[in-house]
Amino acid sequence: MVDLGETLNRLVEFGLLGSVEARVDGRPLDLGHARQRCVLAALLVDVDRVVPADRLVERVWADPASPRRARDTLYGYVSRLRRALADVEGVDISRSSGGYVLGVGRAVVDLREFRDLVGRARTAERDDRAADLFDRALGLWRGDALAGLDTLWSNELRDTLDHERFGAELDRTDARLRCGRHAELSGELARRARTHPLDERLAGQLMLALYRCGRPADALHHYRQLRERLCEELGCDPGPRLRELHQWILTTDPALDLPVGAGPAAVAEPAVLLRAAPARRLVGRTAELALAEGAIEDTLTGGPAVLELVGEPGIGKTRLLEEVGERARRRGLTVLTGRCPEFDQAPYGVLVDALDEHLGAPLELPDLSLDLLGTVFPALAERRPGAKPVEAERYWFHRSLQALLNALGGSGGLVLRLDDLHWSDPATVEFIDHVVRHPPRTPLLLVLAHRARQSPPRLVAALARAQRAGHCTRVEVGPLTPAESAELCGAAARSWEFGRLYAASEGNPFYLEALARSARSRPPSAPGAPGCVDELPHSVRAALEEELEALSPAARATAGAGAVLGDAFDAELAAAVARIDLPRTLSALDQLVERDLVRQVDFTRRFRFRHPLVRAAVYQGLGAGWRIQAHARAADGLAARGASPADRASHVQRSARLGDTDAAGLLVRAARQIMAAAPVTSASWTGEALRLLGATGADRPELLLQQAEALSLAGRLRDSRVVLREVATLLPTDAWDARARLTASLARTQWLLGRYGEALSLLREELARRAGRADSPAPALHLAAAAAALRSFDLPAAVDWAERARDASDRSGNLPCLAEAHGLLALAHIQAGDDARSAHHLDRALGALACMADEPSADWLNALVTVGWTQMFQGRYDAALQRIDRGLDICQRTGRSTLLADLLEARAYVHLWLGRLDEAAAGADDALEAAALVGSDEPCSLAESVRAAVLLWRGDAPGAQKLCRDSLSRTSTDPESRRATVTALLGQALLLTGDPEGCVRTVLDGGGGPELVGYEAPLRPLWFGVLTSAELARGDIAAAGRWVRCAAAAVTPGGPPASAGFALLARAEVELLRREAAAASTALRAAEVFAAARMPLYEARARLIAGSALAASRSGPQALAELGRARTLAATAGAVALAEMADDEHGRVRGWM
Repeated sequence: MVDLGETLNRLVEFGLLGSVEARVDGRPLDLGHARQRCVLAALLVDVDRVVPADRLVERVWADPASPRRARDTLYGYVSRLRRALADVEGVDISRSSGGYVLGVGRAVVDLREFRDLVGRARTAERDDRAADLFDRALGLWRGDALAGLDTLWSNELRDTLDHERFGAELDRTDARLRCGRHAELSGELARRARTHPLDERLAGQLMLALYRCGRPADALHHYRQLRERLCEELGCDPGPRLRELHQWILTTDPALDLPVGAGPAAVAEPAVLLRAAPARRLVGRTAELALAEGAIEDTLTGGPAVLELVGEPGIGKTRLLEEVGERARRRGLTVLTGRCPEFDQAPYGVLVDALDEHLGAPLELPDLSLDLLGTVFPALAERRPGAKPVEAERYWFHRSLQALLNALGGSGGLVLRLDDLHWSDPATVEFIDHVVRHPPRTPLLLVLAHRARQSPPRLVAALARAQRAGHCTRVEVGPLTPAESAELCGAAARSWEFGRLYAASEGNPFYLEALARSARSRPPSAPGAPGCVDELPHSVRAALEEELEALSPAARATAGAGAVLGDAFDAELAAAVARIDLPRTLSALDQLVERDLVRQVDFTRRFRFRHPLVRAAVYQGLGAGWRIQAHARAADGLAARGASPADRASHVQRSARLGDTDAAGLLVRAARQIMAAAPVTSASWTGEALRLLGATGADRPELLLQQAEALSLAGRLRDSRVVLREVATLLPTDAWDARARLTASLARTQWLLGRYGEALSLLREELARRAGRADSPAPALHLAAAAAALRSFDLPAAVDWAERARDASDRSGNLPCLAEAHGLLALAHIQAGDDARSAHHLDRALGALACMADEPSADWLNALVTVGWTQMFQGRYDAALQRIDRGLDICQRTGRSTLLADLLEARAYVHLWLGRLDEAAAGADDALEAAALVGSDEPCSLAESVRAAVLLWRGDAPGAQKLCRDSLSRTSTDPESRRATVTALLGQALLLTGDPEGCVRTVLDGGGGPELVGYEAPLRPLWFGVLTSAELARGDIAAAGRWVRCAAAAVTPGGPPASAGFALLARAEVELLRREAAAASTALRAAEVFAAARMPLYEARARLIAGSALAASRSGPQALAELGRARTLAATAGAVALAEMADDEHGRVRGWM
């Protein structure tokens, strides 16, 4: 409880704003049980006033059964309270006029003090004074009022006091907002809005705070949520004041701006005043701003856009970036800004810089996405302190980041300004590549500033691709003209001094300003030769060194500490790194801010260098020994704060000594921590740990395996292979288990690169080495051999290796390996057409999978993949999706991505068969993205075949043909490559574009000859049907009939129902062309098969043929019915071409009826 003063002798305090209590000099008095404390509370509420006895009885007992007895009990309670307070000077309970009065003298009653402070706050002339008084008033609360009492009166009074407290909080918020403290309020207001979701005044305060924080889209989103909730729960709209605020935000009304003179300076000043630098002017750039306005306009019309600002160091990209943001903000877009640090490669550092401070408001994202993002964004980690740690696999992390951008942008749109991307870490570049190709749903403008010649190749390639597609506007930021430069410097354009500066700067604004500041601080000198503008020109470096020389020793040390810590740093950590106390550090920061070497970040305790080149000049000017020690102190300071190994790793990397096992251990842990989300950095840190430990370390093989895994996850499969081969030279010949792991990893890398023959050779060689051993070979080797053989469509070899793996796993009791072996056998047999054996092994695999834990390890992934694919071929689509989604969940939790593309392809295929074309196309795109992250083209053909099939159903046969040809040109010409499906779809596209001869040739080529053994057995009837259609298009009915017989022969008893449907469909086509009476019944039988199989697109095609056959037999009504059903099925699925065919036939039939 707040100490507001002292009595003459002792401080006496009475509390109601929490539990009912009395204290003397801080020591609590014994007030008895709850009913007796209720009597004291009833008197304290009317302190120094008479409270009638009947009213006291009513407050304590509400409606006593015996009023007389209650009055007697009340007398007893009052007597005991008198004794408890007897020794307290000035406090007395006296009898008066049929009641009691509690006199407290100068004692403090917190309720009375609260109401007094609130009244004074509401009449205060200055907002900062009002906010202070409200703080003191609300600080008196210790919890719920009258805690521990449960009577009708106490409960009603508690509600009343809660309303008073809430009103005071709202008034305090108004005062703080008028003081310009919106940045610190947004998170607090968001939490309170969740507690009071229907309070319009609180909603308005949150909207205003978000708007003033540069987040108008979030403010508008909160208004929409409130309006929907008011409508649903109360049946009303927001009141006029909130509607007016909403309109003001939409129109960026100046009424929402801070009053003149308001802001943090209006609040009580801190002990040390840290000054901010003035805003810089923008000079020139008329053409560049015109292009930027066009990009903003494109974003406002709902389309994603990229604005690329490129130019040399200091040319003005950052200032132009700021201006674009201000213009976008005035148009109602949410603007977020981040900058890449130069010297460290913390994963996603620029995105953390841009987004982290804006994550205080509630986000409508799944908990798992928040946990994934919390591995990178500290604000989310702090919001979910109890969340279970997860490994953020990049595919899922990118999707979670994309969902975060959707949430931050809302419907109003988002501008994400990212500066200095030439220093971006590989993880950031990967995400930018992803978001440029797959923009989020919200209108998004990416404004990316970088130095093109120093930027990562992947970033340059991604932006060039976007420019070719018309999604990116490239702005070359060039030097200022002499007139513009003179305006910038405030100099006469013809003066010799300005001419010298302009020549030295070559119109570079940053260099020019630095030289001009230096020139003004020293006497004029004779003109000299212009310097050569390079990464850090001599003239600019000399100017920056002059600025630094004028600093005090403490300021120079603080600047050096800041340079070690990064572009942005906080005062406390800088003090620790500089080894000077905090007051001197703050004074030094004042000096640095005054000289515009660093700038304060939003009136916080954080600072940022004026430009990264300033930091570079400071950093490079440090003594080498001091710099090493400073990095060591930075690592220690971060460790003391509990920073993660990943946050400390860059400093440890620059300060650790050879042989420092602790440093190497930290780098290894950091590398593991970020491996899934930023594997390139993980591989680098693991490599540094290997260097520290030396070439003879006992852990070297294990660390090399870790580095190889990180490289593999990064998509650098060839680099991973090099490291794995080095491990092979280090392992002793008798390290059987380690060699088995190594061989399996190396073989898997080889078949991910499409080199199935080499993978199988490796495995056979290792298994041959083990032939004479008494113990059985490791199941992993046999499983890897079976998987490689299956992917190369060598089904007999796949069965042989999988059976050996099954036997070994059965003997060892390894359930995940046993499930994988049976899954491989099930998939191999169904692809070969042996449905009975496939079903047997599938049952065994499912039995093993039933033993999985609730959160299974990644060891079960391979089994889930093969079982999911098998069930898809069987036509058990719901079961297949269940296994696939379970596998995707494991990928997401564990960060394993090597099988992610397989799972996503399988899910895309399931959606395709189910007629969900949008989901199939999206799933195929996801699979391609996952394959790209792994760095292999091998899984891409299946995903691209789904995309091609979607295009065919939607009527874009030329687009499908181009996609198939592009896919086949990219994949390996090695005959081991699995390209049969995309080849068959190319044939189908050729048929639909008028080339039936090319269709027959291509389908036969993909199937390896007229028996089509190159295709999976369940799908051979489908491709025989395509050949049937092609022959009919060529007019060769006899050849078409032969393919129909082949289709029927390819249907296996007990096989997938769809196979029989494909054969019936081909037969119906031939019967229709021959005008046979059976055509309609055959097509309707096919339609029934497809309907039972839940394949609406093929059902629609069968009903189209049935309708045409019925029309040919003059059964008009039945024909119209079937054609109408075909049209509905096709239109519902989005199969435009099929729907139009059905509609045309429907119109033709109606015409002759």
